[in-house]
Amino acid sequence: MALDINWLAVVVVTLTYFAIHFFWYFPSAFGNLWLKLVGKESEPKSKIIRDTIIMIPTSFITVLFITIMMELTGMNDIVSALLLNLLLWIGFVATIAINQTNFNDRGFKLFLMEYSFYLVGFIIAGLILAVWI
Repeated sequence: MALDINWLAVVVVTLTYFAIHFFWYFPSAFGNLWLKLVGKESEPKSKIIRDTIIMIPTSFITVLFITIMMELTGMNDIVSALLLNLLLWIGFVATIAINQTNFNDRGFKLFLMEYSFYLVGFIIAGLILAVWI
């Protein structure tokens, strides 16, 4: 089975997904709350730069995987895309995140703050892809 990937859509949605993730941790968004919840006052600039660079390919891979799943399942209308991306988040992100949060004693507020981004990102990516492809 050949997949018909719209690479322009993947790149544009990747940039959107990356931007959501990047701004999620801005001090004026949830950055200060995140620092408080992890017990830090600030992050070194070198770590912020490194983490930002790492987010670019991981955002691309996430969006590409979402695109592939939408293609393979045929769930590419708006309602189906919402459902699929919710299920992907529950099945892959939330389950892993719950385990990590539990094993590391990180707390429910930190879980919500860190992993709700992925839910928002998945849903927005799915919506844009559903409209585009």
